[in-house]
Amino acid sequence: MSDATALAEQVRAGETDAVTTVEEAIARCEQVNPTINAIVERTYDLARHRAAGLDADGASTGLLAGVPIALKDLFCPAEGEPGYQGNRRLAELDYRYPETGSVARRWAEAGAISIGHSHSPELGGGQCPAAAETHLYGPCRNPWNTDHTVLGSSGGAAAAVAAGIVRIAHASDGGGSIRIPASANGLVGLKPSRGRISSAPAGEGWGGGTTDGAVALTVRDAALALDVLAGPEPGDPYAPAHPAPAAGYVAEVDQHPGTLRIGVSSTIPFEVTDSLCTQAAEAAAGLLDSLGHRVSQALPEPMAANDYMYDYVRIMRASATATLRSLEGVLGRPWADDDMEPVAWINYQRGAKISAPDLLASRERLHQFTRKLVSWWNLEPGHGDGFDLLLTPTLGVVPPPVGHLVEGDERTLTKRLAKVTPYLPQFNVSGQPAISVPLGTAEGMSPEGLPIGIQLVAAPGREDVLLRVAAQMEQAAPWAHRHPPVHADA
Repeated sequence: MSDATALAEQVRAGETDAVTTVEEAIARCEQVNPTINAIVERTYDLARHRAAGLDADGASTGLLAGVPIALKDLFCPAEGEPGYQGNRRLAELDYRYPETGSVARRWAEAGAISIGHSHSPELGGGQCPAAAETHLYGPCRNPWNTDHTVLGSSGGAAAAVAAGIVRIAHASDGGGSIRIPASANGLVGLKPSRGRISSAPAGEGWGGGTTDGAVALTVRDAALALDVLAGPEPGDPYAPAHPAPAAGYVAEVDQHPGTLRIGVSSTIPFEVTDSLCTQAAEAAAGLLDSLGHRVSQALPEPMAANDYMYDYVRIMRASATATLRSLEGVLGRPWADDDMEPVAWINYQRGAKISAPDLLASRERLHQFTRKLVSWWNLEPGHGDGFDLLLTPTLGVVPPPVGHLVEGDERTLTKRLAKVTPYLPQFNVSGQPAISVPLGTAEGMSPEGLPIGIQLVAAPGREDVLLRVAAQMEQAAPWAHRHPPVHADA
């Protein structure tokens, strides 16, 4: 299967049309979705209507002209579409989004057509924010090995792309939720810089720690998604630290990155990393060294401990509680313990007890953490004595079996989650861009047949550097030709 970039080119050239691409995507969904449970709410009729309108108007000319996608079933409002967010009460009420957010609007303006909503954890947290397994929909299964989890929170999005239902899908990231499932499903997952993609008209989730984005088959598709979604909306509270390239991010994919100084840490002091994840990072370091970069062992000092997570979790909980309270008007009453999954209820109650002074103190400490962390990078790549990129494993573990992250008491599940994400939330706090890419080598797969990704992190605002280096790695060790055992035939 070709990528989204190629499909859009075919539509613009008149070699196919939006109605055909949508019908083919629906057929692929019907073929494999019963096995993996990636798409939890189908919007086929809306997709068919939109495709027919684009073809009739001759309007299939956008960057993603006629390309089928999936919108994440979480915080991506599209007017009139289901807004259940994995919650059984909202599903019982058939809650529909009252307005369209800027992200869904930009996908549509580029010509993309959503065929459904992808599996994600209940209300952004559920039993585990890094798992797409809910009481409402059941588990989403990894197309590479259906006994294992796709991880999350953008797990359904990643499974849908990996299994060939769609070629690119909307995703979002508040603590690794683009990069985690990208690694688990053998995809490219770019978390953009804070402020690069607007969340209008909503507020900035988790104190500015969340961002939208995409999971994709190829680096050029990740760049294309960024060109589609990037840009400010009136009143945005943040602006990226570096402007977008004048020619767009797709143009960066073909640019040579030059010789960069890359620090590598294949382990982290406060958590044990699975040896397979360590080996993948070391293999990626060898690849980058062979490509002419200056590679050495290094880790930013603030990453030596995870003390920052106390404050970030406090912000997550307070933010989640505030969001839930805003939905009480839909519910018609306050939330109760049987309205959501057990761990979600625990976190809701904890969030309600956080005082305003404590919340502000946490934000101030995270600002201090960010300044210390960011100082490790060069602000201008290739200049000065600092590093241009950090290379780490994406995950601390290989994707575990289905149920591992959602079955058990809250304390046990918290410890299991921490083992998955030791390398990721730091960069939601700092707002830096980070990308997970698979490896087209033996080190990029586990004995269970599961992909293992590596993470690259750049200075604030430097998605261009990430895309150049990721594309260089993709060319040297291609991965897009690999398909999982569960993959659509057509």
